[in-house]
This record gives sequence, structure tokens and C-alpha cells, in this order.
Amino acid sequence: MLENRASENATDRYDQAVADTIGINRTDMRCLDLLDRAGRLTAGQLAAQTGLTSGAVTTVIDRLEKAGHACRVRDTDDRRRIYVELNDDTRRNLGRFYAEHAELAESLYRKYTEQQIELLLEFVKHGRDFNERKAAALEARLKERDESAPT
Repeated sequence: MLENRASENATDRYDQAVADTIGINRTDMRCLDLLDRAGRLTAGQLAAQTGLTSGAVTTVIDRLEKAGHACRVRDTDDRRRIYVELNDDTRRNLGRFYAEHAELAESLYRKYTEQQIELLLEFVKHGRDFNERKAAALEARLKERDESAPT
């Protein structure tokens, strides 16, 4: 368990260093990662996946757009829907920082059987699902607290 926590801390430290290097904050970096993995997302999808409010996500998108990392793109099928996409330079730049990670993962995967890899991925997935549920519960409590606080 301690090794897992230490690994998460090392990953967070590296991600922070990447964010600092490209001149953005950690929240914006998380959104870049989501966009990199998904290809494109709506502001609502970004909010749901990050736990940020719609107003906070709008601010993130504005910052990413101003910095030239992302752009808003109108859906061709439903012109009311707006997606956010990474620009190609940012996608390549992020890949530069994480290429060695992907290479290491590939070399480690080759050391294990498919069944062992499935077990490892199941472990990681259950941990991620647990953290997402716990984060959503805490966020809901915070929202209740904020809404019931005297103004």
C-alpha cells in the first residue's frame, strides 16, 4: 500500500514539473490530460470528469485557449454543442514529456503474461473507481455545506 501511495506522489510530482515547464497550473494540466486521452470533450464533460464547477471549467478553457493549448470547436452535427480540443503542437509537446513513460510501460508489459497484466490493470481500475466515488462523495458534501452556509 505504501508503495502505491509513493508511486502516486511521484506521478503527481512529475505532472507538476511538466505543468510548471509548460507554464500552466495543475488544474489546467489535468484538463490537458483529459483532452489528450479523449480527443475532445465538452465543457460539461470536463466538469464531470474533474469535479470542477461549470464556471471554473470555463475559466480553465479560457486560459488554455489564451495560452494556445486548446481551442473551442463547434460540433458540425449540433451547432449548439461546443467541444474543446488540444492543438497539435500541445499534443506533440505533451507526448515529448510522456514518451519515456509509455516506453517503460511497454517494456514492463512484455515481462508479464496477459493474465498478470489483466490482474494489475484490474487492481489499478478498482483503485481509480474507488477514488472517483470517494471524490464525488466529498464534493457533494462540500456543495451541501456551501449551499447551506449563511450568506
